Amino acid sequence: MRFSVTALVLLLCTSPLLAAPGPRLVVLAPHLTEQLYSIGAGGLIVGTVEHADYPAEASAIPRIGNYAGLQLESILALKPDLVLFWQSGSPAADISQLQRLGIRTEGFEPKTLDDIAADLERLGNLTGQQARASQQASAVRSRLAALRQQYQQKKTVRVFYELWDEPLSTIGPGAWPAQALQLCGAQSIFADAAGAYPQVSAEALLQRQPDLIVQPVSDTEPRRLTDYTTRFASLKAVQLQQRAQPNADLLHRATIRTLDGVAELCKLIDHSRQFYATKPETPSLPVPR
Repeated sequence: MRFSVTALVLLLCTSPLLAAPGPRLVVLAPHLTEQLYSIGAGGLIVGTVEHADYPAEASAIPRIGNYAGLQLESILALKPDLVLFWQSGSPAADISQLQRLGIRTEGFEPKTLDDIAADLERLGNLTGQQARASQQASAVRSRLAALRQQYQQKKTVRVFYELWDEPLSTIGPGAWPAQALQLCGAQSIFADAAGAYPQVSAEALLQRQPDLIVQPVSDTEPRRLTDYTTRFASLKAVQLQQRAQPNADLLHRATIRTLDGVAELCKLIDHSRQFYATKPETPSLPVPR
């Protein structure tokens, strides 16, 4: 079978296999890896970090380090066109070294739930996936608006949000999960703490008496949880069995799936809110001394 020269040229010009490739990406944060897959740009990633585990395809990407340190030689060997990093979660010294070596970098620092949509659009511009990114960003904004309308104006539930058991750690102002609580019509009992992720004493927790104890749990990074029935049996929330365990993998990673985690958290908080609304008034529990 013979092809004319004109037909061959047309075939080559229209073949998807010869379409201009996107940039070769090294991605230094699990949430950025996940976001890229959500806009159809996951195939551009040639290297990423530990814990970049979603979607399942991401597990096949070569690993070039973690939040504590990067394998700079491995990154250079991948010949990336662009390195995407998390400003507060990637090793600053290694990022500076890559920049000195002439590697193009772009930093991301999502601080609010609304930043998820903005970052999607930015990633779309960087990878040529503007249409898909815009569609996903619009969906995020619409869902956030619906959740706010449903929960934000409800009666405030006072929450102790346990991040770690030893030392006992929680969230203060500026913490990533704090905005999810606010959206759900709740507030951390340590919202007045000096830092975003303070360590707190048992005495302080007993003194503040939360309505609800929230212990986020992870399927990918399980941890030991505080046994409140033994250590904090005098807490009102313990005595009334007001504890919740939302999915940390969803809540603590700034991606589209975060909204699934927020929706779950809001339902758990609202369940506690309804419990107190229908519970007969009882005298305040004494604070142990």
